[in-house]
Amino acid sequence: MNKLILTLGLILCFLKIKSQSFLTWKLNDRYFSVVLGSGQTKYIGELNAEGKRQTDFSHGSLAIEARLWSHISTRISAGFYQLRGDDDNAAEGSYEKERNLSFTSNNWEFNLQGIYFIRSYAGNYDQRWKFDPYISFGFGVTTLDPFTYLQIQENGEEINAKFSLRDYQTENVAYDPFAFIIPASMGIKMKITPFINFNFELAYRYTFTDYLDDVSGIFPSITDDSSIRAKLSNRRREQYLENEDAWKSLDVGFDRGNSNNNDQYLFFSFQIEAFLTGGKGKMFKKF
Repeated sequence: MNKLILTLGLILCFLKIKSQSFLTWKLNDRYFSVVLGSGQTKYIGELNAEGKRQTDFSHGSLAIEARLWSHISTRISAGFYQLRGDDDNAAEGSYEKERNLSFTSNNWEFNLQGIYFIRSYAGNYDQRWKFDPYISFGFGVTTLDPFTYLQIQENGEEINAKFSLRDYQTENVAYDPFAFIIPASMGIKMKITPFINFNFELAYRYTFTDYLDDVSGIFPSITDDSSIRAKLSNRRREQYLENEDAWKSLDVGFDRGNSNNNDQYLFFSFQIEAFLTGGKGKMFKKF
């Protein structure tokens, strides 16, 4: 009997400890979260005459966020995104249609941002606002390696070959494969469960380069007109002539792009955010 009483006592103590541990795990505040996002991209540059966004899911990101003070968080994130532009989408007979340039670029992005919440922290994470709007600002870096396709002859056959535009210096400019960016965004977090948010974010990226699309300056002089480099630099002869004035302006020394405006891009992002355990400490105070 004594053994049975002792065993039952140990079991009850164990269950009590587990219950307290679960309660602590559930109710203790959580200052860290992981955010997984994806959505559509819009490229802003010389080869987007229509000004439309890409309708496919063309970017993805992973971020860690920490709530520092009542209105402020910080976020570090990494992501992959694709940009595309094609003069073939421009209006018939336009300068862009005659220019006939195109590109695709698969890029990586890394950034650090500060986040300002419009509403003050509501309490422990499970008591947070159901709708929590915010704005953010920061700095980061992006890769850039635009490529395109060109019909060439290989082993007696015509193939549509892929070429890295940066490697061929189509404007006689050796630009870097990395560029600094300034990220800014606005969004809203929506509480789904005590542990999960669903977020929507509109994010803007200003870049310190005009070569995300390989188009910026003027048409260079290239000695060998039959070289791959010359064909990638000036593709006007591939198009059926519709605007003779525009066609004549697509020559050595004339504008190939607009070097006064750096390239930019936008993200239309949907995100799932999950709160992580831990994060208690002096740094993570609510004022």
